[in-house]
Amino acid sequence: MTNIQGLISSLAPDALAALQERGPDQQLDRDMLDAIDRAAGGPGEGRGYYIVRGSLTPLESRQYFLRDDVVDAIWAPLSPEGIARAGA
Repeated sequence: MTNIQGLISSLAPDALAALQERGPDQQLDRDMLDAIDRAAGGPGEGRGYYIVRGSLTPLESRQYFLRDDVVDAIWAPLSPEGIARAGA
């Protein structure tokens, strides 16, 4: 089971800032996958937070993206709706 808020809290500040700067539809590079894995508990532990879009083979060509619910949790606080909820 995933703990999205726990993952966000465990991400290094620079990794979270990079995610937010690059936007919700970014393709995750190896460094970002590693940062997510570390925040989730170690190598490969972040697999529940990102998905593959496109072909699964060859392995080197996989394109990883954050799951939609993870995107919502990371970017909702930055939206006008998220800001309004935080102030309520």
